[in-house]
Amino acid sequence: MRSFVEVLRDNAVHSDRAVTFVRANGEERRVSFPELWTIARQRARALYALGLKKGDRVALVLPEPDEFVLTFMGCLTAGIVAVPMYPPQTLAKMEAYGDTVRHILTASGARALVTSESLKALMGEHLAGTTGADLLVESQVHGTPGEDEAPEPVSLDDLAFLQFTSGSTSKPKGVMVTFGNLAANAHAIMVDGLKSTPADKGVSWLPLYHDMGLIGFVVAPLYTLVQVMFLPTMSFIRRPSVWLDAIHRHRATITFAPNFAYALATRAVTDAQSKDWDLSCMRALGCGAEPIQADVLRGFLKRFEKNGLAPTSALPSYGMAEATLAITFWDIEKELRSDTVDVSKMRAGEAVPGEGMELVACGKPFPGHELKVAAPDGAPLGERKVGEVWVRGPSVTKGYYGDAAATEEAFSGDWLKTGDLGYLADGELYLCGRAKDLIILNGKNYYPQDIEAVVSRAAGVRDGQCVAFSVLSDDGGEHCVIVAEAKIGPRAGTMADIIASIVQLVRAEIGIVPGEVHLIKRGTLPKTSSGKVRRREAKRRLEAGELELLVEGETSPDSLPPPPAEGAAPMEAKSLVPRSSSAEV
Repeated sequence: MRSFVEVLRDNAVHSDRAVTFVRANGEERRVSFPELWTIARQRARALYALGLKKGDRVALVLPEPDEFVLTFMGCLTAGIVAVPMYPPQTLAKMEAYGDTVRHILTASGARALVTSESLKALMGEHLAGTTGADLLVESQVHGTPGEDEAPEPVSLDDLAFLQFTSGSTSKPKGVMVTFGNLAANAHAIMVDGLKSTPADKGVSWLPLYHDMGLIGFVVAPLYTLVQVMFLPTMSFIRRPSVWLDAIHRHRATITFAPNFAYALATRAVTDAQSKDWDLSCMRALGCGAEPIQADVLRGFLKRFEKNGLAPTSALPSYGMAEATLAITFWDIEKELRSDTVDVSKMRAGEAVPGEGMELVACGKPFPGHELKVAAPDGAPLGERKVGEVWVRGPSVTKGYYGDAAATEEAFSGDWLKTGDLGYLADGELYLCGRAKDLIILNGKNYYPQDIEAVVSRAAGVRDGQCVAFSVLSDDGGEHCVIVAEAKIGPRAGTMADIIASIVQLVRAEIGIVPGEVHLIKRGTLPKTSSGKVRRREAKRRLEAGELELLVEGETSPDSLPPPPAEGAAPMEAKSLVPRSSSAEV
């Protein structure tokens, strides 16, 4: 296997190939493969000149894609351990953002933080003197022409970067990704999974501080000489058509996105925007990072069928940072497959075909890797038995940086205990939830994703912006709590109307009555940097009185509602049933 640095060096003979960066202002920057190698060496030397050395950790907070990617490559070429971090999204939440940044800088022991000129003052104001990390501006690590002699060599066992987990269940932890992990997972993704050739092209708007965008499009494609166009994440969020338009113009064959992006594009792209697109070039519409809904992918394929999109292009996948990135891919040559199972039997531990929940097949583990569905003692379970997914192989990392306790909890020997629940059917993996997020009522298991999918359909609830979890009842049992972002107005009705709709739907489709329903303001549901809902954090904030509850009378369906008047007590929006009735019906 070749290290990423060796790949950059070997690719430098291909002067006809390049990556393209689209900046926030729409400006495009093309960097050829030979230039990538030159710039990486120059930035490596610049980092050395600043007093950094091989093995040091350097955090990156760089919103522009070219600034981030080129500095990341410079760090790895120098053998300096990069620590990617997401930039601040809004000034309104800088205190919480600062807490996360300080935690990551302290946990990683970063000696420096590299940021952009535009963010320097803001980062300095919130971090000055708190972590011991020097604040550097990206222009300071550019280097100069001629300062591109070979840096210190790296080995496959050396640490390449720390991928801090998204924190959906706890504080972010730094996954230790080695050059060997990168090489193994890049081969699995590009060769075993995508069957990629240099004829492929990629388009990505995914955040570069997250593993799917960083490894999936910065690192892995270079192993098979694939050219990539990087779009600003916010450009897609503001106007989803830019993603598919770039695929059409760039003649891209590979892209990846979470489930929500396919739903958003299906809904938001107009016929006028799409009328001239030819999407017949696309062969791999990867989907991962959050629960995959079959109807969303089918809807996307149907919506753009007239633009030449092939029915075999949908590619469900499964992965996580602790396995570098990818764990399983669906067969790239087959159409989407799903399995509909009896929910009550699945809650009892067996995925029996029947009316109920539809789950998407995420494929098989890659060659050289193993996967099992395990019982609590680690013993493998049989076909269609629900248990925790365990994986091992060269893509599985060694654990969390400086956190032996968390590493011991997540790993058993060379097996990674993913914390995800699933089952195998005909050798294919189906996922059905998180082990630690299970809601247990009257001895029966309920998956929060099932409840959240139902709540999302209630009138007045923003699609996908809700969480379900359990809390202890006064009688010592547990009851279900729902927290949902609401849009109150003429169509949705009052808060009481929305709550009644939620309770009715959950009772009819899940068979339980929620003990509490809390309606919160738009944009305030706790989420990870990659957009996953944070159930545990929502629960913590509820118990601490920190959720931004809606006040009766607020009507702001399309924007953040104003805060309550000073001294006004927010109405605690709860279901109209007593807690003791939260049970199977």
